[in-house]
Amino acid sequence: MMIFLAKSSSIVSSIPPETVPVIIILVSIVAFTIIIERSIYYKRFKSLLPEDLRSLKELIKNQKWDESVDHIKNKSWGATTSVLVGLIEHRRRESEYLEDELKTEAYKQIFQMERFLTELGTIATISPLLGVLGTVLGMIRSFAEGTGTKGAEVGISEALITTAMGISVAIPAYVFYNVLVRKKEERITELENISSQILPLLEK
Repeated sequence: MMIFLAKSSSIVSSIPPETVPVIIILVSIVAFTIIIERSIYYKRFKSLLPEDLRSLKELIKNQKWDESVDHIKNKSWGATTSVLVGLIEHRRRESEYLEDELKTEAYKQIFQMERFLTELGTIATISPLLGVLGTVLGMIRSFAEGTGTKGAEVGISEALITTAMGISVAIPAYVFYNVLVRKKEERITELENISSQILPLLEK
């Protein structure tokens, strides 16, 4: 048992104290890059107002395809815009598979909306674990070096710093992950709602 502990201490001593903090910093950079990119992406979204949707329906009923596309692009931006424009273009070409085209384009847009969210959720989950890892390594280093030594002080500092860093990254990552997932769900609901109203008009 003592031999195993000695080997474990030797392995930990060979790991630089700054290793885990550096990893947490790199993870935090990735997380905040995702948060900024996704926040800008969702901020650009612009929904069709009810009166604009009614105008669009009238244009579609009258088969004014160019005017319909221009109206959508001028009044909205985002996943729903791309799906509706694609549907109208397929209708213009008299496609017989509008529903299939709708599903294909909708899946593409949903994939785009979900981009990087899994990675952000993973970072929110593993950041505290990285902090705990740093804490464990720091405490092992402290005990291995002995009380009152410089190595013990370094180990205790490593334990405290990595815990704080891990939590500091996890909290905002988790908060923004939930906010962005909520925005994604709202946009998917909007996409489903408007598409279900427009598709029957295009199939007539």
